[in-house]
Amino acid sequence: MRRRLKAIAPYIYTLPAAALVLGVLMYAWGQSFILSFTQYRPMMGIGPKFTGIQNYVTLLNQPLFRKAIWVSFVFTGISVLLECVFGMLIALLLMQVTRGLAFIRTSLLIPLMIAPALAGLIWKLFFNAEFGFLNYFLGLFGVPGQLWLSSEALVLPSIILVDIWRETPFVAIFMYAGLQALPNDPFEAARIDGATAWQAWRYITIPLLRPLLGIVVLFRVIFALRVFDTAFVLAREGGPGQNAMVLGMYLYERTYKTFDLGLASAVSFIILALTLVFGAVFITFIYREVEF
Repeated sequence: MRRRLKAIAPYIYTLPAAALVLGVLMYAWGQSFILSFTQYRPMMGIGPKFTGIQNYVTLLNQPLFRKAIWVSFVFTGISVLLECVFGMLIALLLMQVTRGLAFIRTSLLIPLMIAPALAGLIWKLFFNAEFGFLNYFLGLFGVPGQLWLSSEALVLPSIILVDIWRETPFVAIFMYAGLQALPNDPFEAARIDGATAWQAWRYITIPLLRPLLGIVVLFRVIFALRVFDTAFVLAREGGPGQNAMVLGMYLYERTYKTFDLGLASAVSFIILALTLVFGAVFITFIYREVEF
């Protein structure tokens, strides 16, 4: 009995703090969920008045909201894909480094240590059409400068570029740790059997890394779907043609410009639903049984 109590004692000690945190979160989520079914504009003295699913119907009928979903999907798909590719390449290069490895690994973390809003401000200077570094660099090769943040075609790719610069080290560090933890026996057996480097990579490395890669992709997709800071700094109000109107920015517009808290709550729960659906499908796919 004493041994059993000793085993559960740490959980008992943390139970009050966990209950407090969970209670605060559940209260906030519950209030927001209730508000999503109401018309509530406190700055105009309206509501809260129960309207059922009207907020959700209104959102689905709004072209700008549908565009925000599409922009968020494009942003998430391209940025996460390229971050995984570049992160894996960097991890493979780190496996070949023998000198200065500690300095390189520390340097990789610098973009992650910069706050998203500050990263947006830094890159806003780089994107400046008159004195920005990118246009200066293009000018060295005789390429005319671009209106990076003032062009409907370039505003979203510019934000994706910043996200890739900031988040690729996150993927690289995890992949590097995963590569270091791989067992040597399967690779030695593959070399004895005459397998090429590509075959070893495809049939051994990727399957072994798939659970870790799945976790990394899941985290990146969750945060990419909720991106706001960097996009807001680089492209206020969605940029030209609102081509950079991600869901986080749309939520901000509904909350702090129109003060429609009922509609904003509905937006937040749609974002949550999209995240949960993707997470469930993705985890089911990643953690299915692997056949070697």
